Amino acid sequence: MDDSVERPKPLRFKEPVVDVAFNPKTSLVASSLITGHVFVHRYAVEGNERLLRQRTHRKSCRSVCFSGDGSLLYSASKDKSWAAVDVESGKETMRINGAHDKPLNLIHYVNEQIMATGDEAGSVKLWDVRKSKPAFVYSEHVDYISDMVFNEAKRHLLTTSGDGCLSVYDVRKAKPFQVSANQDDELLSIALMRNGSKVVVGETAGVLGIFSYGQFGDVSDRFPGHPQSIDTICKLTEDLCVTGSSDGLLRIVQLFPHRLVGVAGDHQALPVEKIVLSHDQEWLASCSHDHSVHFWDIGYIFHDGSDASNDDEPDTNDAADSNGDGFNVQEMAIRISKEIGEGNATDPEEEEEDDDDDADIDIDIDIDGYSDVSELKRRDGGSLVEASAAAIVSAGGPSDSDDGSEVDIDGDDGDSEAEEARKDEDEENKDIVDMQATTTSILIKPSAPSAEDKDAAHNESDGWGSSDDDADSDAAGATNPKKRKLSKREKQKAKRKARMAVVAPLESVRGNPNKSKKTKSFFSGL
Repeated sequence: MDDSVERPKPLRFKEPVVDVAFNPKTSLVASSLITGHVFVHRYAVEGNERLLRQRTHRKSCRSVCFSGDGSLLYSASKDKSWAAVDVESGKETMRINGAHDKPLNLIHYVNEQIMATGDEAGSVKLWDVRKSKPAFVYSEHVDYISDMVFNEAKRHLLTTSGDGCLSVYDVRKAKPFQVSANQDDELLSIALMRNGSKVVVGETAGVLGIFSYGQFGDVSDRFPGHPQSIDTICKLTEDLCVTGSSDGLLRIVQLFPHRLVGVAGDHQALPVEKIVLSHDQEWLASCSHDHSVHFWDIGYIFHDGSDASNDDEPDTNDAADSNGDGFNVQEMAIRISKEIGEGNATDPEEEEEDDDDDADIDIDIDIDGYSDVSELKRRDGGSLVEASAAAIVSAGGPSDSDDGSEVDIDGDDGDSEAEEARKDEDEENKDIVDMQATTTSILIKPSAPSAEDKDAAHNESDGWGSSDDDADSDAAGATNPKKRKLSKREKQKAKRKARMAVVAPLESVRGNPNKSKKTKSFFSGL
């Protein structure tokens, strides 16, 4: 974009401009307004001249296009009608009221005999102009029709829709040629590139999706880079196009290889609704929400190559940078905007490092400040249950072979029976304390017990799992040396309480009142 180049002055309107179209033969530009008005101007650097002002529709005129010879102007409206107006006389030559059941979104010139229209509900109709009746009706889409392009060589009409699909229709047949898979994003614009071998679509996420012609099942390539949705695409050459985004910039994009080359215009952060190329390839016209139509110089793309070939001493770098379409990529890069410049560029390695840091945070830290059990299992290389089992075994906990019987190593079961009972009780108390300490260390950061938990532990305290109770038990053993031996049933009951003491901290941290099957099956085997 070069502000020093003289260009036609913008066309100002009192109401928002919805669509704009260039005449394919002369220096005329048509504009449609939200009020239903249609304007035709003759544009020039010296000044613009209004040739037609007419309210063609009762509601918003959403789309306009010229006929192949430029003599007729077609328009489609929200009032479900489309019409044709003679450019010179301003007389209406055709009108179809109630053309669709839903408001029209788009009208496209196919040839002298066929016009195509699309509506808000996804319906596409091909009209026989001679009979003023629809020849074919297609209903493959379930959302609004956003854009159309006609491949004259194949006689295919390609349409994009808000439902995320691309459809291809043979204008000679009643059934669609092919429908793409859903792209999981709205398709807003379309253009044919590379001599018709590639189909480029603009998406809401700011990505250019590229289909190989004839293989419309899914995109063969994707080119991200736009910060917001790509609402319109205008083809310049077979490898260059201009995209209009919701951030207001008109970006020049090169395909194969893919890169953002420069900026052709700027609507000051207002969404770009439409971009079109003049018949002499000198100007771009674009409309936005600023109630105006702007003209942008684009002729240097098509003339720089020819000018360079006339130089007495051609630059070898220019020859190397040329892509064969008559323009110099290096010259184009000079026109790049600040947004695309090196000042706003981000180092890919830094982005990868940031992504890795974010991933580590998401994995290691849960929203409650604790590590998730599944992530802890993956990080430490073993399950939490296995770690608990190892802790129980190392602490000398109960085993499957323990049947509760007592054997005196000296062979004397008489006078030392009370002393052995006290030792057994002390050892089991110590086992439970060790198991709780090990489980607490595995869980990293256990939450502090609440007042309710303390009260419940105090009420249920019977000497198991408390260091204070161990001291009381030792004192009791000293004063009562003749304490009776625990029976087999009492020991089994003690073991069950020990198992519950290990399970309770696990369930409280995980926040799941119902124990998992894996946890149940493990502890049931202890």
